[in-house]
Amino acid sequence: MDTSSLPGLSPLQCRKRSAILDGAKTVFLREGFGLATMDDVASAAGVGKQTVYRHFKSKEALFVGLVSAMCAEVGELLASAQGEQADGAPEVELRELGWLLARSLITPDYLRLYRAIVAEAERLPELGQVFFENGAKVVRAFAAKILRKRFDESTAALRAATFVQLVLGDAYLELSIGFTVLDVDARFALQIDEAVEVALR
Repeated sequence: MDTSSLPGLSPLQCRKRSAILDGAKTVFLREGFGLATMDDVASAAGVGKQTVYRHFKSKEALFVGLVSAMCAEVGELLASAQGEQADGAPEVELRELGWLLARSLITPDYLRLYRAIVAEAERLPELGQVFFENGAKVVRAFAAKILRKRFDESTAALRAATFVQLVLGDAYLELSIGFTVLDVDARFALQIDEAVEVALR
């Protein structure tokens, strides 16, 4: 994971932090938070356990850091795509955003991450806040930016939240709880069409 933009860290520290987050991703998504250990993360990262603790004071802090980093990856992907289509019609931009969001979040890693967040959110309130601030809120902001081409700011924000929920819909819920969803692309195509129509109505 890219940590090269973190202030106050040397290039070596950035590389080690990135390796730790990559190791944490492997371990947490395979074992879940409860079974994962800092020893496992250190081994997967190729660093000593004390190095892990120098960057993250606890397993909880490391998990929060992983959630933040994985949310940032999706945010960067969406930002890059939106930059390429900044002058497009709202219908086109929203549809593209919907597909990017759906395809990103239904990958096995992000489904596992979501399940782990839900499992630990009550015990680690900070986790839910980080996920919302760096995930859901960011995605809504991208949708709202597109919708401000048609609506005032408060209406755009309200419709952006609805848009994101409709894009994910039942198909994402079913996938996140382990159901097999047949014709995933067809299901999301229907949900995204409905989300775009409702958002621009």
